[in-house]
Amino acid sequence: MAGNSGKFIDRSPIICAAGKSSGDPNERVSLALKQYKLVDEVDALKHQEQIWQENVFIPPRKLPNILQPDFKGTNTEISEILRPPVKTRYQQLICDLKDTPYSTYWNAELGKSRDPIPGLPMGMNALETTFGIPTLKDITVKELVNPSKGPYQVLRESQVGHEMYKKTHNNYNPSERIDRGYFQPPYDPNKCYGEKTKYDPRGIWVKCACDWFKKEPLVHGLKIQADYLNRSRSQLGKVLAPNNNISCVEEGHAFGKRLNDDLFGVEGLLKDPGVNPCMFKRDFYKWFSSLNKLRWSIKEKQKKYGFSLEELYKKIRYLDKEKTGWLPVSKFLDLCSCHNLNFLSNDIEVLCKHLKYIDNDSICYRKFIDLIDIYKEYTEDIKHIDDLPPEKKYYTSTYQAANCDYLFINNAEMPPAGIPSIRHDLSKPVKPHGGCRADLENLGNETSAKAVVNPNIYTNFGLTYRDFFLPRQPATIRKLFEKIGYTFPGNNFERLWGMGVELDQTGLVCIDTFKNLLRNHCPELLLMQSQNPTLKSVIDCPDITTSTTENNFL
Repeated sequence: MAGNSGKFIDRSPIICAAGKSSGDPNERVSLALKQYKLVDEVDALKHQEQIWQENVFIPPRKLPNILQPDFKGTNTEISEILRPPVKTRYQQLICDLKDTPYSTYWNAELGKSRDPIPGLPMGMNALETTFGIPTLKDITVKELVNPSKGPYQVLRESQVGHEMYKKTHNNYNPSERIDRGYFQPPYDPNKCYGEKTKYDPRGIWVKCACDWFKKEPLVHGLKIQADYLNRSRSQLGKVLAPNNNISCVEEGHAFGKRLNDDLFGVEGLLKDPGVNPCMFKRDFYKWFSSLNKLRWSIKEKQKKYGFSLEELYKKIRYLDKEKTGWLPVSKFLDLCSCHNLNFLSNDIEVLCKHLKYIDNDSICYRKFIDLIDIYKEYTEDIKHIDDLPPEKKYYTSTYQAANCDYLFINNAEMPPAGIPSIRHDLSKPVKPHGGCRADLENLGNETSAKAVVNPNIYTNFGLTYRDFFLPRQPATIRKLFEKIGYTFPGNNFERLWGMGVELDQTGLVCIDTFKNLLRNHCPELLLMQSQNPTLKSVIDCPDITTSTTENNFL
């Protein structure tokens, strides 16, 4: 292309412009369209001189048919299936002769039933001969469907054997009482249950139920007048709501004052004999109901007037100069009255005292505000009330009670039978004084032949090295050593215990540490008690700290 050469005047030749001019000033569009390569020019000259030789087109060779059916595609035989080649009579005869060795060709021809003639006796006519006893046609279809019997005769015949049909087919007559085989007594079949209906043999109640409630005849009226009557007058099955004022309240809203419940409700009376209803639970539900009403009323004030509990909390916190979290109830009520809030009713006050939010005429304002905030969940202080003793709590269905399925033992949390070789169920022992922690963490899980042939006394009683290094309570240590014959006169035990706590530094003392302290600081006590054979075997046993490997205890 010509580019931008010659299209601009260089008015400042001293200043070198960035870059360089592009294109050729002598290039034109006509020359650009006529431009072609040297090879094309040579081919054109050969055509003009008629010395051009074109290569003969050789079509590609057709691939041979695939002989192996395993290597055929999914669509290679569709054309043959849709348009099979027409066979000649000779080819069809050859195909039929190939099928004659099969038994299905003679016994089960395609599209026909099996020929029964070869299996029948000689001379039998298969089309006219029948087997069995002919049906006795003693009654017509008309008489069978509509018999010439009276209704009483049909009813009398239907009651023949009716008692047997009750047991086999559970068939009962209309309005007949079902006999379920209850044990009599205590079951009385003549006793009636429920409330007596308003039955009148004259049928006046049926007449009242079937009679229409409006006696006025249908007349033509204006639509405006009909809409006014629908808005201002009550309709059948609907609440009287003039001008649709029922939409101003929430769905399911009930008007009027709620009646007080009985002293003992259905929930409190459905208990086993000997379990009295929980009076505290009844009172607590009453307090909780008042709390829910208070929470919903505060929510309505937040929507209508923009009331915020956080702003109230900041003002209450400002009055708490000492930042103790408690405020006198009188100051708290005075501040709430400024916001037209009446918090503490009788039920709310009793509930707060029960939850210990009010103590000594002071209220914990943070917990109380969280309690009345409807956007926050109840705290853990409000827990489920267990009004039944643990021995009375059992939940079984009738099926479980009938099959005694509730008498099962839950072994999910129980340890398996036997003692494992590596006691992972016990806590890890504490490193003894002067010992190595690697000896406790990197012990092997295989024993030696010596330990199997000649186990020590601890292995015979099922003890491992972990049992000697577990921290123990002082009562356990003292009881253990007193059982094997030790006595601790005076304050010897307390003195040894204090020294063991300083060595172990866990707040408790293990058996190995206490044994070493007893050997080093009270040798006279060991000499006095060495006459006891049980104690002597323990004293003569090698020190545990010198052989704290699992091989000696397995």
